[in-house]
Amino acid sequence: MNAYRTNLFINPQAHPPPDYGPAQKVLLNQEAFADVEAEVTNLPGYQPTPLIALNGLASASGVDALWCKHEGYRFEVGSFKPTGPVYAMLSVLKGEIKKATGVETVTTQDLVDRKYESVTQEIVVSAATSGNHGRALAWGARMFGCRCVIYMNDGVSAGREAAIAAYGAEVVRVPGNYDRAVQRSYGEAKALGYFIVSDDKSAEYPHISREIMQGYAMVAAEIVQQVSDAQPSTHVFVPGGGGRFAGATCGHLWDRYGNNHPRVVVVEPTASACLYQSAIENRAATVSGDGRSVMDGLVVQSASAQAWRILGDGAFAFLTIPDEATVDAIRQAAAGVGGDSPVVIGETGIAGWAGFLAATRDENLRQQLGLDCNSRIVIIATEGATDPEVYYSLVGASPEAVLAGSKPQSTE
Repeated sequence: MNAYRTNLFINPQAHPPPDYGPAQKVLLNQEAFADVEAEVTNLPGYQPTPLIALNGLASASGVDALWCKHEGYRFEVGSFKPTGPVYAMLSVLKGEIKKATGVETVTTQDLVDRKYESVTQEIVVSAATSGNHGRALAWGARMFGCRCVIYMNDGVSAGREAAIAAYGAEVVRVPGNYDRAVQRSYGEAKALGYFIVSDDKSAEYPHISREIMQGYAMVAAEIVQQVSDAQPSTHVFVPGGGGRFAGATCGHLWDRYGNNHPRVVVVEPTASACLYQSAIENRAATVSGDGRSVMDGLVVQSASAQAWRILGDGAFAFLTIPDEATVDAIRQAAAGVGGDSPVVIGETGIAGWAGFLAATRDENLRQQLGLDCNSRIVIIATEGATDPEVYYSLVGASPEAVLAGSKPQSTE
């Protein structure tokens, strides 16, 4: 099989790995994570998402062990997003209840029980999204009894809009790219009194963006619990985007394992790779243009400055991949390799798997990333088939049919 056209940047700042220092701990630390863990694990329906062993693909790829951390099973939302935005939403709702009632202690259970529904029903949370972020917010808003308005640019599929609206949220379509949707969301939030729950700072609740990243660390914490300390992972392939999820993953593993943390490989679409560009410039960077990719949720123009404080020193490598690798990886996951069970992953969530596929097809990438017969690798799949129609168009079978044993289109 031919190698894909990729770009790889080995981060000199992380080789050798530095200490996890004050600049990182102010964003992610064990005390802050203890609150995340207490809140997220007590949300209705919480279960750790599975770590799926891929023994057949590991053998075929010449590595010792390979697992897929599958976020498609996160609550009923089908992606990792409830760990971050929903956790951050709690700050807004509790803060507004305290202002309105004078009650000093408001618990999450109070919100679930609708104890302060007379207040929460007047609160509107909002954000721009390409799908999963908005879906998570809409799910949380329905659970906690507040309103939700979500802004989506016109390139996002109708299926993703319908999934958000199904939770009772209002969806506003915005012409242009994702950044246009962000601008519209902030403009209307200011004019209409909405509360933005997004990666950017909010005037009323400036810690929201940091809390989103802290919430995302829940995924890495579960990986730590699921992988044996006797044989920890050596590499973690994680999707990029604006960097907050990758930063949370890198930061939690770095804090937990110290200088012996796994090599974090950040994967982005070549068409939109702000983190790869950040690594080249050694600062949080912005890329120009309206990059288009099948990995639509990773098409982000600007890297998060907060996330870069972790990734800039902690991530081992930044890898960009073409859409061809993404489609091949979705089909490979659906088919199973060497007796592996089929795995259903959406087109954005597959990026880590596609990065692993690209790396193991290219001997030069293998050597630079240190992938060999002793490597133990975790691929983080950040979503299931959150848009079944898009999934069918790429695989040639529905998610249900794949899990029932139908074979996808060939990856050859």
